[in-house]
Amino acid sequence: MSLSREERTIKEQDDKPRIPLRKLKRLEILAKQRTTSFLQGHRRSVFRGPGTEYADLREYIEGDDLRYVDWNASSRVPLKLIVRNYEQERNTNVVLMMDTSHSMLLGDPIPRIKLSVEATATLAYTILDNRDNFGWVSFSDKIHKFIPPKSGKIHLYHVFNEMLKIAPFGRTNIGENIREISLALKRRSIIIVLTDLHGDLSGAIDGFRVANVKKHEVKIIHVHDPEEFLFPRQPRQVKFQDPETGEMHAINLSNLLERGKYMFEVGKQIREINDFKRNIRGLNIDVIDAPTTVLSEKLLLAYFGSKRRGLRT
Repeated sequence: MSLSREERTIKEQDDKPRIPLRKLKRLEILAKQRTTSFLQGHRRSVFRGPGTEYADLREYIEGDDLRYVDWNASSRVPLKLIVRNYEQERNTNVVLMMDTSHSMLLGDPIPRIKLSVEATATLAYTILDNRDNFGWVSFSDKIHKFIPPKSGKIHLYHVFNEMLKIAPFGRTNIGENIREISLALKRRSIIIVLTDLHGDLSGAIDGFRVANVKKHEVKIIHVHDPEEFLFPRQPRQVKFQDPETGEMHAINLSNLLERGKYMFEVGKQIREINDFKRNIRGLNIDVIDAPTTVLSEKLLLAYFGSKRRGLRT
């Protein structure tokens, strides 16, 4: 039996064991259904851009569209009209950086890595359907896989194939990885970082500064379980897993001392995440709170929001 075009291409691109094509198609169907549902619910607020981006100002030429007249600039030039000059916008590059550290295995009842894969598949399908280019990165302490932005169904299946093979491990190093990707991308791009923000965040700001210098549009999607930082409803002896190392600890929450230690550690982690969010906003970078229950919608809104505003010049 001969291989389909999609199967032959995936085989050529990666020597590792391939995900069966039926699983790739199943993920595509799920992504298409979610995209359709999302667009139906946001008809009034989501739209494609005009396909142009601002270039410079110039003097009015007979036949120019009067909608593009810059009246503020014209008022400073006697007896002349000044118009905004636009150039055709190329397809936008969108790169999704997915945190695949050990903590992404956590989640109740479904691991957040599984929900992240499904949400990313939905985003990828939407971006390619919108005729933009999609790229994908998996990272923890370092970058494990970088698929540069491209378009087309074969490219979509290539991304799906890599995502379905993910086995999370390691600690998170956001700063160094965002720096590396920012420098690797030759065009200004929309970079969406999907992470649970576990791990060392102290030196991450410098990496995002590099992204700013390269004029990429960066958004951070903070994925978490809705009740991740809430105290258990029934205090008792529970097993607690360190999100980054995977080490298991037994904690007796009915014991006041152990309960106090647990609350201190949780509070410390919350403060570290909030400090990071506050500092990163100083770089004009959005941090979007994304419970796993609405992760797909948050990703799509981040993409369409960036498209609506356009990349910074």
